[in-house]
Amino acid sequence: MLEESKEKAAFALKLPKDVVLGEVLVSFLGRHSVVIENYRSIILYTDCSIKIQAKNCRVIISGSRLMIEYYTNEEMKINGFIKSLEFE
Repeated sequence: MLEESKEKAAFALKLPKDVVLGEVLVSFLGRHSVVIENYRSIILYTDCSIKIQAKNCRVIISGSRLMIEYYTNEEMKINGFIKSLEFE
């Protein structure tokens, strides 16, 4: 119910839902880069799997030669050969 109220408020005020609801944003740049915004922490980091904790879910990126190019409090960029992305 609270999420629905927040969603209605975001629509009425013309605010982006990702900002109001704290949703994770995932942007692919081909098969070799992905930018993740609105994450909380890095749970697992290997060259074949990266697991990220977001507010409402976990994001798992699988592939090979995965590497976090950079990360800040708001976003991170992952490079490598990306095979899949899964929400948990």
